[in-house]
Amino acid sequence: MSKGETYLLFCLEGEPFSVPVQRVEEVLEYEEPTCIPRSPEYLLGIVNVRGRLIPILDLRRRFGLPPGEITVNSRFVVLNLDWEGEAVPLGLLVDTVEGVIDFEEDLITAPPTLGKNRGDNSFLRGTARHNDSIYMVLEVDRILPGDTLHRDFATVSGGTQ
Repeated sequence: MSKGETYLLFCLEGEPFSVPVQRVEEVLEYEEPTCIPRSPEYLLGIVNVRGRLIPILDLRRRFGLPPGEITVNSRFVVLNLDWEGEAVPLGLLVDTVEGVIDFEEDLITAPPTLGKNRGDNSFLRGTARHNDSIYMVLEVDRILPGDTLHRDFATVSGGTQ
């Protein structure tokens, strides 16, 4: 077995997902984000966390899932993205945070392919099994799609393009 890494586990629409803990800055309780005019629909807005403005991405919308209800279990998972060599925070709205787990590197398999027209799944690093569940392992730096959002995100986070 190869060296393992610790992952934060969370759910969307009842499905388990994971991100490397080393890329997680913090987990926050839900608060209503301040909307940003003319932003993509999956960019919910920004929240002020101890004087820092953090953009919030609705992971359900990004992944093409139906809108979800905000509950007492809804959380923002604040990640550090590698943005042109600089660590930039991005909050992800998730349904629930389940905990942490170690996945051995060789137990993470490539994401499934569904033929030529499978859509954009570049945000998936692979899948990992634990007990009876299959976790989608996210590629943190690819959660944001394409050049259009890169321009939008740079504006929101204070960068320039």
